[in-house]
Amino acid sequence: MRNELLRKELWDMIRFTNINLETAFKPFIEIHGLTMMQSRILVAVKECEQATVGTVSKIIDVKSGNGSNMCKKLEQEGFVKRIRSLEDERVVKLVLTEKGEKTLEKINEDILNKYGPVLDNKTDEEFEQMIKGIKLLNQLLIDFDKIAQ
Repeated sequence: MRNELLRKELWDMIRFTNINLETAFKPFIEIHGLTMMQSRILVAVKECEQATVGTVSKIIDVKSGNGSNMCKKLEQEGFVKRIRSLEDERVVKLVLTEKGEKTLEKINEDILNKYGPVLDNKTDEEFEQMIKGIKLLNQLLIDFDKIAQ
């Protein structure tokens, strides 16, 4: 029974959740010329106290070389600034530019304006249930990863 639930329900739910997340947020991101992955980088840079290409690559789960290329592109487009460490030139620190900050603010503002009424109709208990379910799923996946290593 559990194997069937895992195979049918869990995989489908994860896939549908990813599709629905992209469907819900992609229009707000693409209007600024960004991809979903690029927006994840901007959010990671904003949330990291000492953002580096390496830490951001880990957060968004891409190889360091791919993360570096995406950050170069974001720098060329004016969203981030890459600063090579003076102590270790292999380390490249990332900071949001004014354009990057304003773009994230606008995306968040637009999302809240569009989806605010839906969010307002959800109870605290519903949010707690969603968070609890996601945490349980993440713990299951962490347990899988421990065994896989």
